[in-house]
Amino acid sequence: MKAQPIQDTVSKTADEQEIRATHQRMIDAWNAGDGAAFAARFSNDADFVAWEGTHLKGRHEIALFTQRILDTVVRASRMEGEVKFVRLLRPEVAVMHSVVRYALDGQAEPLPGRDFMELTVVTKRDGEWRSEALLNAHRLTMKRQLFWDDFDSLPAEAQCQVSDLVESLKKRHLAVMANDELGRD
Repeated sequence: MKAQPIQDTVSKTADEQEIRATHQRMIDAWNAGDGAAFAARFSNDADFVAWEGTHLKGRHEIALFTQRILDTVVRASRMEGEVKFVRLLRPEVAVMHSVVRYALDGQAEPLPGRDFMELTVVTKRDGEWRSEALLNAHRLTMKRQLFWDDFDSLPAEAQCQVSDLVESLKKRHLAVMANDELGRD
């Protein structure tokens, strides 16, 4: 077995740390509500495929889309995550697998439906690592997938009934919790 030169090991470790730091910077930007900072680690012509299939092309488009959702549907959300692995394919190309989850405003913990995995291709240009492509996908347990398969197999009217039932149960749960809070005061 051939020993790896010490300099290569040090360089790979530094590169991996820089790539991992890129992921954390994106999380920090999300938590600050800053779409431009979120997109800053992408290359000018990067590709980003969001969990529902939206394809964003370029840093500018990624920043605009991210800012729009940060200002509306996920306003004041809190993201957390971790890098599962970084694999250097060549000295200037790597793949990073990470997971993120976020809690919406007012939620103490992220809900299972806000659990995602990401696969990112990064390249080193002019001494700086940039994301070239990111695929963001939902993480689902088999049990949740089977639930969605069952739901999808229902006729449209039955799906509406299930949705109405869920909304009713949610309202009832919130009312019970509010009454419990009043009883403690």
